[in-house]
Amino acid sequence: MKTLLLVIVAILSGCGSTVNAPDFANEPSYAGIKDGQLVYTGSLSEASNKALFEAYEQASNKPTRLLISSTGGEIRLGLELGRWIVQHELDVEVLDLCASSCANYVFPAGKTKYLRKDSVLIWHGSAWQENWKVAEDTQKVFDQWLDVIRASETEFFAELEVDNMLAVYGQRNRPTLLRLVVHNLRHGSGPKQGVDYSLADMKRFGLHNIVLVDGEWDWRKYRPGVRGDVVRIPVSNDYEFTLRRFEI
Repeated sequence: MKTLLLVIVAILSGCGSTVNAPDFANEPSYAGIKDGQLVYTGSLSEASNKALFEAYEQASNKPTRLLISSTGGEIRLGLELGRWIVQHELDVEVLDLCASSCANYVFPAGKTKYLRKDSVLIWHGSAWQENWKVAEDTQKVFDQWLDVIRASETEFFAELEVDNMLAVYGQRNRPTLLRLVVHNLRHGSGPKQGVDYSLADMKRFGLHNIVLVDGEWDWRKYRPGVRGDVVRIPVSNDYEFTLRRFEI
């Protein structure tokens, strides 16, 4: 039974796993307080979440902003961190990269969301993605676990008043061959890690209070090493904001 549970957790964390971004491969793991600010770098982990929460509780002067650079991690850990941010009404500032579970649950949780000119956001799926690969003998138990995770995610986005299509729009509206060709010619080819959206389209999904620290957000200009790995997906004119679009 223990082995089965480990397999299911591994599958469930697949859509929230870290992206393979070479420019950030050597990002050191740290969670705590530096210069009066909450700082979280590296993959999301149980140990890092705990260290961050404890550092905040022990601080006499409570920081109001979380500075983060993360390639992501398990869905459960992203939701845990996101809820904690909401509970403490913290702002979130993306240092270098916020991908996968970081983009899904941490960035949206910020009361005010700060982007630097070279902050990278990457979405590539969530609990509501459709392309699960599960062995037949674990399907029933997996479905039960997935229902729990999906229900939790739906409640999280509903509380934030964010359309939970945010994390899976790129999967359900895959870029056309022409768009990929144009993207590769403009930014370079390579394995695609996920998608990102324009500021205007993020707002359409319900991500408000985004502040540009440097007065601009054009990370592809400043990070040529990864610009080919992330496809910009324009949200269709037919899209309509829907709260609880996906729910159990």
